[in-house]
Amino acid sequence: MASKIELYEKSSQEFKPFKHFTSRIQVMKKESNYGGEVASKWTDILNQFLANKTYPVVHPIGKETFSLYAVFPTGIFEYALDIDKATTLIKEKNIKPIKVSPSNIIEAVDQGNINKDLNRIKPNHKNPVMVLQSCYLTNNKPYCINGNHRIFEAYQNKDKQIEIYVFKDLDFVPFFYDVLSKATYFLEIDYYNVVKDKRYLLHGENSMFANEFE
Repeated sequence: MASKIELYEKSSQEFKPFKHFTSRIQVMKKESNYGGEVASKWTDILNQFLANKTYPVVHPIGKETFSLYAVFPTGIFEYALDIDKATTLIKEKNIKPIKVSPSNIIEAVDQGNINKDLNRIKPNHKNPVMVLQSCYLTNNKPYCINGNHRIFEAYQNKDKQIEIYVFKDLDFVPFFYDVLSKATYFLEIDYYNVVKDKRYLLHGENSMFANEFE
């Protein structure tokens, strides 16, 4: 399958966060009483904290980050992930990797993020192989955010195993580089819960991720 990375990179520049948040808020407001409460909270957050935030985020020089693109009815949004911070978190929490067959994880590699000419790859292994799996970011499929070449090389070499770190749902919230990435992710969970009448990842009937945003 052809990669859409270049298209997403270009399209994401035109994304309007305020328009997206307003669209989600309007839908939630009409959905239910609970939806109205969630919409009210997100309206406050939008007006008080997000309206003047810069988008797209400027990736700092010398810091390893990763852009993960989400397709919404309002356009393509760029989630910015801090790979260096993810590595720090792995060390601080002593998170252990899992061992998987490269053939079972090769689908996590976006073909647009790899150079298939192994002779032209410049190794950079300061950060480990990391994979996200989220209902809201990756359609519940594994997606490699660091170490694409290592997975591809292990697959090409027919290695039996490769070590990877897998992060699901809320595990990777600390990786978000900018405020809008975190806010948009929490908004999408709340939106899903309102529209589907679920309380996914929540601990109370009237709780919401809008309350977790700071």
